[in-house]
Amino acid sequence: MSRMSRTLASLFLVFNFYLPALAEPTTPVTEFHEGLINLMKSASYNDRIQLLTTIVANNFDTSTVARIALGRRWRNMEEGNKAAIVALMGEVIVSSYASRFPTYTQQYFEILSQKPIKPDRIIVRTRLHTDAEIVDLDYQLIELNGQWKIFDVAANGVSDLSLKRAAYATTFKSRGVAGVIEELRQTIRDNRDKANLP
Repeated sequence: MSRMSRTLASLFLVFNFYLPALAEPTTPVTEFHEGLINLMKSASYNDRIQLLTTIVANNFDTSTVARIALGRRWRNMEEGNKAAIVALMGEVIVSSYASRFPTYTQQYFEILSQKPIKPDRIIVRTRLHTDAEIVDLDYQLIELNGQWKIFDVAANGVSDLSLKRAAYATTFKSRGVAGVIEELRQTIRDNRDKANLP
């Protein structure tokens, strides 16, 4: 081995020694599931919101959710509107799950497998067991700065992000970005009403 080759090999080893290990893609999914179980055990909607806000902030990439949900319109949108939509998208995710599981009846989650779909994307397949049904939940995650973040959840094959994209495309066409922002706010209000909790 030449001197140059030895130097490059040494630099490669040093670089990899200090390079932080990529977190497991199942970690954010597991943390989200644990949060949902704790959420089910809480009778207070406000407590549920507070609990899930932190978990979603840590384990979801709401910027990617917003960008994909708005599609080609996202590129030309003003930065202020982008920021508003990203923030509201996080609230929509939190309030949706906070209102979706009213009680804890021994539900539990099972992680089944994981499969890369792109160099920076992966699917984690899981299953929710309840006393009434079994729901397949597939999480799509994106790698950002060494961390895996959730950006889509498909329940029994139906992608939440695809539903959002179709709905917001219709709203944008008829009412523009202001209409999309108002629709997000209305969804948050509807979720609170749906929870029927103090």
